[in-house]
Amino acid sequence: MDLPISRRTGLTAAALATATATAVGLPAAARAEGDPAPKKGAPRTRSGTTWRHGEPIRHPWDRRGSGDTLHTAEPSDVGFDAAVLDDLPGIVSDALGVDPPRFAGASLLVASQAGIAYEHADGYALRWKDAGEELPEDQWIPARTDTIYDLASISKIFTATSLMQLVEQGRLSLEDTVASHLPSFAENGKEQVTLQHLLTHVGGLPAFINLYSAFPDIPSRLDAVLTVEPDNPPGVEYVYSDLGLITLGLIIEKLSGQSLDEYVREHITEPLGMADTMYNPPSALKDRIAATEYIDFYGYLVHGHVHDENAYSLGGVAGHAGVFSTARDLAVFAQMFLGGGRYGDARILQAGTVQDMFTDRIADVTGVGGARRGLGPELEAWYYHAGLTSPYSGTHTGFTGTSLVIDPLTDTIVVLLANSVHPTREWSTTSETRREVSTCVAHALGIVPEEVRSGWYAGGEDETTATLTCAVDLPSGAGELQLDLFAHLETAYDVLTVEASQDGGSAWTPLAGTLSAPHQESVEVPAGEITGWGRRQRWTGTFAVPGSGETQLRLSLVTDAATRGLGAWAGRVRVLDGGDAVLDTDRPDERDLVVADGWELGEYRLQPARPGPSRCLPRCSPARRPRRSARSRHRRGPVGTS
Repeated sequence: MDLPISRRTGLTAAALATATATAVGLPAAARAEGDPAPKKGAPRTRSGTTWRHGEPIRHPWDRRGSGDTLHTAEPSDVGFDAAVLDDLPGIVSDALGVDPPRFAGASLLVASQAGIAYEHADGYALRWKDAGEELPEDQWIPARTDTIYDLASISKIFTATSLMQLVEQGRLSLEDTVASHLPSFAENGKEQVTLQHLLTHVGGLPAFINLYSAFPDIPSRLDAVLTVEPDNPPGVEYVYSDLGLITLGLIIEKLSGQSLDEYVREHITEPLGMADTMYNPPSALKDRIAATEYIDFYGYLVHGHVHDENAYSLGGVAGHAGVFSTARDLAVFAQMFLGGGRYGDARILQAGTVQDMFTDRIADVTGVGGARRGLGPELEAWYYHAGLTSPYSGTHTGFTGTSLVIDPLTDTIVVLLANSVHPTREWSTTSETRREVSTCVAHALGIVPEEVRSGWYAGGEDETTATLTCAVDLPSGAGELQLDLFAHLETAYDVLTVEASQDGGSAWTPLAGTLSAPHQESVEVPAGEITGWGRRQRWTGTFAVPGSGETQLRLSLVTDAATRGLGAWAGRVRVLDGGDAVLDTDRPDERDLVVADGWELGEYRLQPARPGPSRCLPRCSPARRPRRSARSRHRRGPVGTS
């Protein structure tokens, strides 16, 4: 070992040691590896659409603002459609109503422009004795807007923030090798692994090793982390790994002379007034804490200490997990990033450091459609940013059911804290609700341009193919397709193709074209394929149609089996032949000449897309379902910094 163990002793570690000594037969599922993105198959396209041209002159994470503090706000005052936000309780209620429920309880907060516009809680912080038995009803604890949740891997952002503070102080560099600070890390060929490699999960480390039952005490567990054998050389493959963040936590402790929990409290949570954020919460707060899982290895329901077994075996404080917090406290943390590292009078990071943290570092490793990571934050994560996804959207999820989304393009924060592992991780399916919440917030912000909302819409369903087809006669051989278009599609996996057929639809040829918009650089579509975030713009697409005579033109949108954005809208469709319009859907009755299969035409309104749990889709009904005994607060109530 490279450093003495001066903490992480006491009740939690002792209890873990007792459980280790007495356990017989360890369940293979008794581990938590954080909450990485779901596994995906091969991308549908390898090229993607190049949206990088025409970016704002000022980077969205160049945050040189005033350090605004949070306050309550009317939704309309901070850019929201309140009627759309009112669909959020139904989304949470639906998640509680499926069998098994996606989580036992949840607390939700939505803010924009430093104004908290919506808070809501539903379900129960404590309900189950174990996976097969509920507690007596008089012992159930309702979830509240101030319920304290185990953040799980969102703790990694606190570790990353701490590390970047030390970088600012010149006490280390991201290009430092890990072994220069912790020499034993060099074992098994890891001499060249840098701090940045670990922070971005390209350090070559395995995703997980069992610390809590395979090693007898904290020193041996930490030694196992530092001396682990890598799976890959550094910088060649992205593997989401808790081990790298555990290691970074040890470096913070060594350089600061403080335990990680002490450092985070002194340098982050206390300056921000985050009084409900901590490692190892005291027993006096137990009734406010959301329970997590009944773990056979322990023989009890985890309620009040960290769920992650490895973190608990390290005394409840580790670089990858261990932080507990509330929705409001986490919103303060997020607002600090939107304030360029400042919240009120508290300066946590320099503005340039925040931009560095939220700038992707691994695209060259992961390729088109792959994971994106800054210096800690997860970026462009379609699987939970959903309708808010852009190359700049960030932060993280947690295995227990927690998530924090920050959208710098609209200054929006979405906090969804849930205890999805209560009473068992086998029921945990929180990401679908995360996506629905993020997409509902995106619609409430009006991200879909009003000009296309009365056109055709597709892309609200997974694993579907939708086609929009018209037939025209192009005698001159100088045909051109023009259309108004909005696209927000999971990069490389959900793809819109513009194509033509001159043999009655037996064979289709992609059409090359160009997308243009006011004040934007044009986007070339050389293979007729459109995918990705679309810059949140309404585009005019122009596509040359080769050949002459009877021709069919179509838009074909294919979505994969999981994860999606806002979808695609096609507004006005025009087909020219030699400059003359042979089809124009703005002319009376000519919309009827377009055949929609899987695309819907109509006014932008909210109605169920299909039977079953509601989705905040562009076509959901204004009818509101009966509410459970939920606890909501929006547009009223005082807000402090905690």
